[in-house]
Amino acid sequence: MPIKYKIYIFTTVTLLSLLLLANSAVYLLFNKMTTDSELERLQTQAKDMVGTIQPQDNLQQLLTAYLPPNGMIRVIDEDNKLVSNTLTKEIHFQKLPVTYQHGEKAFVREYNGEKFAVVYHPLIWTDGSIVSLEITTSLKQMSENLSALRFVLIGTSLLILIPIILASRTLGNIVLSPIQSLVQTMEEIQKNGRFKKLSLPKSSRDELYIMGKTFNNMMDILRRNFEKQQQFVSDASHELKTPLTVIESYASLLKRWGTKKPEVLEESIEAIHSEAVRMKEMTEQMLMLAQSNEQGDLQEEEVDVVHLVTELSQRLEHAYNRTIKVHKEEENMPIVGDCNKLKQLLIILLDNGLKYSEKHLDVSLHKKPNGVTVSVQDYGIGIPQEDQVSIFDRFYRVDKARNRKSGGTGLGLAIAKNIVEAHKGTLTFTSVPGEGSTFTIALPFHINQDTPKKRVKRK
Repeated sequence: MPIKYKIYIFTTVTLLSLLLLANSAVYLLFNKMTTDSELERLQTQAKDMVGTIQPQDNLQQLLTAYLPPNGMIRVIDEDNKLVSNTLTKEIHFQKLPVTYQHGEKAFVREYNGEKFAVVYHPLIWTDGSIVSLEITTSLKQMSENLSALRFVLIGTSLLILIPIILASRTLGNIVLSPIQSLVQTMEEIQKNGRFKKLSLPKSSRDELYIMGKTFNNMMDILRRNFEKQQQFVSDASHELKTPLTVIESYASLLKRWGTKKPEVLEESIEAIHSEAVRMKEMTEQMLMLAQSNEQGDLQEEEVDVVHLVTELSQRLEHAYNRTIKVHKEEENMPIVGDCNKLKQLLIILLDNGLKYSEKHLDVSLHKKPNGVTVSVQDYGIGIPQEDQVSIFDRFYRVDKARNRKSGGTGLGLAIAKNIVEAHKGTLTFTSVPGEGSTFTIALPFHINQDTPKKRVKRK
């Protein structure tokens, strides 16, 4: 069953049930109030009669004076026999059973489908015996009033049922309209393969609006990720095309001349090996880039940034036979982060600085109120002004010819940026062409500042 019909049925049945419950309460309350009122009136009348009667009075005449317009008065002894004539203007009252009652009693009696209000009150008769004074009145008028009330309530309920059904349909349409729009949009996206957003009302800010806004935000994220994926595939295909072309060319050259000319054989083998190594490195960099996007997989632990920078600087000094100067404010600057990814981040920045400059590097560490900053300054070729907006793009190279010679892939800074963002930090840079560049990392003490992590062994 569609959900809109469930809403129609549920709201209609619920409101109708509440209406019937309210009408039943009104009916029963009116019935009880009118019945109790009539019994109280008869009880008061009986007490007045008993208090007024004197032994010397003409009881028959006195009882006649208290006779209800549509009722009966009679006196009954303990043997369930009448001790006086039945006083009534309606013959059918005489058919009511004669019953003696001890003490005061008041109740409703039903006889032959008609209801009567009956009151008994003890009375001292002329001969000194205790008899029971019975006053009975018909509740026919009250029953007619109840029937009229019942008819009015039923008719009112049927009339109200129409706006209830209309209100249920309106409510269902209000609730389901955004959902139907969402479903149609999703089906259109599935059919056409294009990302489309919902048109949101400007006047409403309810939960349905929030649902639509969340869907639009999700579409924006998916569209951006899809565009990034397309761009990545395009860039990767473009980057892999060159080494594959080189390998294919040298392979063809080997097929023609490799066995006849040793110099061609040696050149071809060297070129193919070089391009194969470069393709392997590029593939590894792509894998690292994908892994750096997985921000939820950080292995958080306490890391001493000073110790980490010093260790990596010494290692790269030996590898490049170059000088890396480390400037630090304190001997220890611990933060919480993923040690392996922070190592990868620092290696990327230090390695880039060494590749794009011939002089030494300056690495400065500063402790801030909310975290630590690490600046890597080189004195190399710098970054052209027109290329600075693309510095963190995948496969970007400052000096393409030199970078190809050094085996760079142009993925390092994209990986570095992802690692920094995974640690809730920032990566910025300043660069002057021909003078060098400075890359600055700002890392918080804790990835989630409001939730300090458990201290573990310092690396």
